[in-house]
Amino acid sequence: MTMRVSRLFLLAPLLLAPVMVGCGTTSADPLAAAPGLSLSAQSVLSWQALRQGDSGRDVVTLQYLLRHRGYSLSVDGAFGPGTDSAVRSFQSANGLVVDGIVGGNTWEKLIVTVRQGDNNNAVRAVQDQLRNGYGYGSVAVDGAFGPATDSAVRDFQSRRGLSADGIVGLNSWHATVTGASTGGTSTTASLANQILNNSRITLGTSSSTTGGNPRQNIVDTANGLPAKRGCASNANCGLTVYLKRSMLQGMLNLANAGNRFYITSIAGGVHSTYSDHYAGLALDIGIWNGTSLSSPNSAHTAARNACIAAGSDPSQTFNAYNDSSGAHNNHVHCAWN
Repeated sequence: MTMRVSRLFLLAPLLLAPVMVGCGTTSADPLAAAPGLSLSAQSVLSWQALRQGDSGRDVVTLQYLLRHRGYSLSVDGAFGPGTDSAVRSFQSANGLVVDGIVGGNTWEKLIVTVRQGDNNNAVRAVQDQLRNGYGYGSVAVDGAFGPATDSAVRDFQSRRGLSADGIVGLNSWHATVTGASTGGTSTTASLANQILNNSRITLGTSSSTTGGNPRQNIVDTANGLPAKRGCASNANCGLTVYLKRSMLQGMLNLANAGNRFYITSIAGGVHSTYSDHYAGLALDIGIWNGTSLSSPNSAHTAARNACIAAGSDPSQTFNAYNDSSGAHNNHVHCAWN
């Protein structure tokens, strides 16, 4: 339920009618019909923000996209001074806030639609995600969008409930960037299946978000689909998020350490505006090893310490004793990076 100031998830009306239905998005790719088109309005999708000091697969994607836009920089997966300088230059040139943080608006200005026949660094970004983030070994990171890349893209789209047309537009880019995260070699679907079959993990079946209870969030992830999520002002705003590998692995780490726990919330429900729940990175625990966390007790401390030992971010893992606001007096909130 907490606000993480180090990540930005911008939710505002998008001035492009075909993209929005109420507060949600359609499954088709709105950029597909217009190659090279970028969105100029604020993002309605949740993107994991990147900044200097970050590293990993999504930074590789960012660097390839910056190279596609004409910036000369190494593609090494490390968000260092060179990448920071290129991001700020791109933001300035495109009328964005110049802060070096790659949030929704910057991502959606950077991405371009790619499809079979294209050959460029944007294609390399897609290929790298497919091969190294999702295990499509038949895809070579060569910048040439050929039959193998087309086949992998269509399979990826189909597994995530997108229009399987082989065209990488807004929603397909969003799915590739937000659906993979560092933390092990297992796919998110595999991890979700392990969670469903783990007797030490009990997933809640109620939520103010329709279809957004913890169990359904994990079932959807096991099926390669995004999880239903809420918004700070609307439990049923129609948005979705791909649960991140680091959080799913952390959940299994908790169980594999011999703990039994009941999860009351993952992506659904009403939390703070910038909550990590809405990024697929956080879970709330309501019962820990048979002890209810509905009021402050020693199990609060035990659960928080266990989450941190399982890899959660200590600065974003809260219980009754380290949150003076009282917002976590009846549960423990654990968030991963």
